[in-house]
Amino acid sequence: MSSEKNSISREEQLRVLAGCGIKLSPFVTPEYLAHAVSGGGYEKDPYLLLLCVLGGEAEGELPEELSGYLSDNIWHFDTECIDDHGSYAAIANRMAVLAQGGLPLLNVEDYVDVEEREAWLSFTLDGHPYKWQAKVDDDWVDPFIIAKLTELLDSRNVGKRFTYINLGGQDCLIGCATPEQRSCLEARTGLKVEWLT
Repeated sequence: MSSEKNSISREEQLRVLAGCGIKLSPFVTPEYLAHAVSGGGYEKDPYLLLLCVLGGEAEGELPEELSGYLSDNIWHFDTECIDDHGSYAAIANRMAVLAQGGLPLLNVEDYVDVEEREAWLSFTLDGHPYKWQAKVDDDWVDPFIIAKLTELLDSRNVGKRFTYINLGGQDCLIGCATPEQRSCLEARTGLKVEWLT
């Protein structure tokens, strides 16, 4: 089984992931992906490595149209990312992108002062203003903020929810999927894909 899994080409992995709702940005070329990981790494660690690359920010020269990420359907999230103003706003905006219209946040603002131990996130959704205080623990994200954004998407009943793939460290993969897409991803990749709570 493992030798068969390890023989899956990058192109086939991309095809499988696209069938499960995780697509490469149309502005990213196969050449870019080839240079992002060298030495056949995609085949050695199929699906997981490709998902981490797709969920990461692009480096180097980029077309203007590229949002900064190689895919708008998956996010390689490092939980040690809160360092200044804009950190929580970036999280909220990225999760809104992942939700593909299911979480249309407006007027997203935040305040982060690690030294003063003060942080908050505010935005408007469906005409209702929200403002959440965040606990400050050096540069670690407050899981409360992620949980509340997840709760908001769930409450809107848009047919999709945030997903979570544990990478065993301080980082993880966050996506947004229908139940069918989540099942597809688990079945086709062999990865454990949980609902984010």
